[in-house]
Amino acid sequence: MKHFAAIILMMLVAATAFAQDYVRVKGVKNLPNYDNKACHFGFSLGTSHMGFRVDRADQFMEQHGIYGIDANRYTGFHIGPISNFRLNRYMDFRILIDLSFNQRDLVYYMYKDDKKTDQKNIDKRTMQIRSTMLEFPVLIKYKAERINNFSPYVVAGGNIRYDLTGGKNVDDEEAVVLKRMDPCVTFGGGADFYLTYFKFSIEVRYSLGLLDMVKRDGRDYAKCLESLKSNTITVSFHFE
Repeated sequence: MKHFAAIILMMLVAATAFAQDYVRVKGVKNLPNYDNKACHFGFSLGTSHMGFRVDRADQFMEQHGIYGIDANRYTGFHIGPISNFRLNRYMDFRILIDLSFNQRDLVYYMYKDDKKTDQKNIDKRTMQIRSTMLEFPVLIKYKAERINNFSPYVVAGGNIRYDLTGGKNVDDEEAVVLKRMDPCVTFGGGADFYLTYFKFSIEVRYSLGLLDMVKRDGRDYAKCLESLKSNTITVSFHFE
């Protein structure tokens, strides 16, 4: 969460500095009536850094010789259309449909008996979970007053993800299986740049999963998890 706030702050500072130079150099408003449109459309692409918030079932882990569980995140990719509807001078209602490709790993650390030394070593087992998802972010966008060709903003809303691959590792029959549906809350901020022919935006959002994602099918590796919720940092580039 601290890293996310730092990213937002650095992005807004950089965008403001860029905007100030742009105002001095350009001095003319591009697309002066753009924000008066009842609706407009575009597309978005960017990266997503998806991970898990792990709540371990410590008692079960102790009984079965499991030392710890970690979650590794990787950089994925997303792309999709944007629909924007004007509510008033400062607020918009936005609907996005994203196709995203992601990978997350669950890493289990287990005690393993060493017969030669009669001691316990720690063995590591990694379960890769690759996902192709349809995402449906629904957002309220609050914009600051436009400064010539620049406007910072914040967004907040919800997102429903549907995993087209079923949330499982097809190469590992013992691996944890995830539920397909993942509702989230999402919030963040960004900056709009009004160019000659279109509006370009940079946006960073943080998403928190609301539900336990583990499919409870009796597998021991699933029983080690009290709950497993998603968290994602998304960096998007909008062209509208």
